Amino acid sequence: MIKIRFKDLANTEKWNFSQLWEHEPLINWNMLRKTILLLILASLMSLFGIIWDSFVLLNSATWQWVNLPLVRSKLWTNLIMLCVFLSMIIPCYFYKDKKWVQNIIPILSVQVFTVLLCHTGYLIGSFSPATMVAYVSVVGVGLVLFDRRMIYCALVPATIALLFCSFLSICGILTYAPIFKPEVLNQAQMHPFWVGSMFFFLLPILIACLYLFESLLTQWRTRETAIQVLSRLDPLTNVMNRRSISNHLEKLYQQPDQLYSVVLLDLDHFKSINDHFGHNMGDQVLVQVAKCLSDNIRDQDMIGRFGGEEFILLLPNTTTPHAQNVAERCRMAISQLIFTTEDHQEFSVSASFGISSSLSADEPHLVISQADQALYAVKAAGRNQVKIFTDLVAN
Repeated sequence: MIKIRFKDLANTEKWNFSQLWEHEPLINWNMLRKTILLLILASLMSLFGIIWDSFVLLNSATWQWVNLPLVRSKLWTNLIMLCVFLSMIIPCYFYKDKKWVQNIIPILSVQVFTVLLCHTGYLIGSFSPATMVAYVSVVGVGLVLFDRRMIYCALVPATIALLFCSFLSICGILTYAPIFKPEVLNQAQMHPFWVGSMFFFLLPILIACLYLFESLLTQWRTRETAIQVLSRLDPLTNVMNRRSISNHLEKLYQQPDQLYSVVLLDLDHFKSINDHFGHNMGDQVLVQVAKCLSDNIRDQDMIGRFGGEEFILLLPNTTTPHAQNVAERCRMAISQLIFTTEDHQEFSVSASFGISSSLSADEPHLVISQADQALYAVKAAGRNQVKIFTDLVAN
């Protein structure tokens, strides 16, 4: 016996800082949570910059290859930017309901982060490997996560600035990659230090963006799979929809000498359930009937919702006598379901079944038509029965 009762459920949506690491699709995060993620990435970049600056300043062996005043300036810049990024996380968390936080902080974060990238890119070389990979990776992830206008408003000025600096470097007005001494930039002795520096500047961006790309790609694939599955299912009863059943029938029809039976069933007097107990109760009846049918058919059999209160069973490799046994088992199981409404009224339902098979028709739509005729014959005979189309013809 299955009893259904209704309860009002209050769904309240809450999130806190720990949810940043929960397994929720990244693409579905709200703007402030994405902004926090961006600020964490920017803080990580500043921290790596501080580590590199400190290493160079504390290691006198590297002084011959770098512009020490610029390294000191870069260290202070990274320290200030780290404090700025961390301080911008605070309103995103504590004042997330404020309109000014929702509207200003995301834009400001993208702009400031872009300024940091441009500053670091100019110092280490506009066309260095670290700058190029960081530029492409951050722009790619940014365009997926954030509004495109927000990214382009920061991207276009940054691109113009980097190209202009490169043009001035070509003209000899600005020094290219000024944090390194130009007179020793191409020396073999400096090569390991330069390669290591590029790797160090690239590492935080590469790790973060690869992780984000993989996360977004996984979520995209999962979403595509879910969409494909949902497109084949009835959203209420979670069984196949009419189009999906038709596709399976067509596949069976295209196979040579394929034997299958079709069972059409209709819930008796279903309109009275909606009229007396409401559409919510009617929906619950459909859900439980679909579950009941699923529990009483074989693994290779298919069930679909064919109409409002009409279901269809597709039984491969099944003759009409065997299909009749399946239908009778389903009819008895449905009649044993007991439903209870909110005001504690109990009621049961019944169903009428019509059967046909590929042995009595050449094409799928003819098989369904014959099963439908058998179903109408059951309704004319008093409902809550099972009839086979070929038996009607014989009689």
